Amino acid sequence: MTDRIEKHRKKIDDLDADILDLIQQRVQEAISIRNLKIEQDIPLFTPEREVELIHSLIEQSAGRLPDEVIEAIWKTIIKGGKETNASQ
Repeated sequence: MTDRIEKHRKKIDDLDADILDLIQQRVQEAISIRNLKIEQDIPLFTPEREVELIHSLIEQSAGRLPDEVIEAIWKTIIKGGKETNASQ
């Protein structure tokens, strides 16, 4: 494999590690919100918040990624956060 390809693969590996770290930080924030909602007797699930978030991200992408891809990624991240919240 060429050095140029390896350079790009290394960059992707670094970005993947950063993305994972950010997702884990996001999950921690979601856990904090869940705990506050429980304390304040607020419903845990806010479907309209998820819809607003995904629409906002689609707009921010400005067509660089297909809408369906953004929606699938964030629904997976949100689901993972919910599952983590449920186990804590």
